[in-house]
Amino acid sequence: MSTEHSQYTPFSDVAPTFYSGMQQQIQEHFHTTDFVATLGVGLFNFGSIFGPLIGGPLSELYGRRPVYIGASVGFVFFTLAAALSPTMVSLLGCRALAGLIGSAVFAIYGGSLADLFNPDERGSLVALFTVVLQGAPTIGPVPSSLLGAIVHWRWLMACIAIWAAIVTAVVICLPETEVNAIRRRIAREQGSGARKGCIPDQPSVIWRDALLTPITMLRCEPIVTWTTLYHAFVYGLLFLLLEAYPHVYKSHYSMSRQHANLVFIAPCLGNLLGVLIYFRVLKPQYEAHRHAIFVQSRGKKEIPPEGRLPGVSLSSLFTPIGMFWFAFSAHPDIHWLVPALSGVPVGIGMTLVQLSLFNYYMDLYPTQSASVIAANCAVRNVVSTIFPSLGAPLYSHFGIRNASLLLACISCIGFPMALILLFYGRNLRAASRWAKQDVIDVSDSAPCFDAVAPLMSQLPQPTYGGTGSSN
Repeated sequence: MSTEHSQYTPFSDVAPTFYSGMQQQIQEHFHTTDFVATLGVGLFNFGSIFGPLIGGPLSELYGRRPVYIGASVGFVFFTLAAALSPTMVSLLGCRALAGLIGSAVFAIYGGSLADLFNPDERGSLVALFTVVLQGAPTIGPVPSSLLGAIVHWRWLMACIAIWAAIVTAVVICLPETEVNAIRRRIAREQGSGARKGCIPDQPSVIWRDALLTPITMLRCEPIVTWTTLYHAFVYGLLFLLLEAYPHVYKSHYSMSRQHANLVFIAPCLGNLLGVLIYFRVLKPQYEAHRHAIFVQSRGKKEIPPEGRLPGVSLSSLFTPIGMFWFAFSAHPDIHWLVPALSGVPVGIGMTLVQLSLFNYYMDLYPTQSASVIAANCAVRNVVSTIFPSLGAPLYSHFGIRNASLLLACISCIGFPMALILLFYGRNLRAASRWAKQDVIDVSDSAPCFDAVAPLMSQLPQPTYGGTGSSN
């Protein structure tokens, strides 16, 4: 069943960048500008800002299955409508609505795994979800660019709709997994009314918590603010490079957009290497460190959340290395493969920062991790909405080397930030109203040691500091 759930994620996540391979055809077909054609990527990401914030509350009110079915059917409908659009305006509108509806499942996929598996069993599945979440948009331009030279853009976009329709047929057959939704259904069938504990909170409370709590955490927690901004920048690089790569390879190597998009094979390989590094190196080191602390303290101490930060520090080195590599190797006298390989360390950095940072959030905010992740995803989607339209103008105005150096220098901010959190994180946690504090007795705490990406579908606790009242 988890496999069927995971099949939904690739087509809704690959859709924004798959568009890039057919963008040139669309621009020529509608006789529009490059900037307007680029909005097909940005507006899809714009819709994705709000989809997860809507999907979470709906899954609590009505269960996960209706959200999966509604999101799947809506995505198929608007993607097919985009493929049949008679004007550029209608195409952009359908793209935005497809992003809005299709992204709703990102708030509940993790919850589906939590419904079906214990933390140890779902570790590999969440790892797969993370690879797809980061890798799908990275590899998206490659197949569409290969096919774009021989297949009309309408058929390419229809392929996504057909793929989504096949998966939707499978999703419709899946049972409900959310416990309270199952209990409410059984109570209705037995005619006994809703049992105590099965009734969800008032809709207004659910929507308030889902929308206001992420904003509060982002505004009041410096750790969340700065790490989210850095993560959003690294994630946004992918969408900026969607426009930067074609510009650079056309200027220096006379490549078409379709050929230039094949360069994204390199960051996709980097994504896979990042997962291997995390689960073969960083996770075993973390587990060994945790076990050593537990044994030395005879079970009275636990590893602090800062134990996750070496992965963030390492990832903050790979991304600037890749961008500096690209800045100094993108030159007509240097073979095109050399700057293309710079995408490998960039891809490694993107994956490592996501895996490490999300686990850090889970350990740091055990009861508010879902809200922190929701804030992080919203900000990332805001940046990925803007960055595609900045790529070509940035490289045209500053020049290829200077623009790449600027991005590389900005990405260097992550390393000192990780060191500050590593050495002063305890003091920052002590000043927080929500962060997990050091404890003496492990049995009285609620640690989260599972080294997997957090689950956005975990609903926040009733108390949220400034957004709720204590019970």
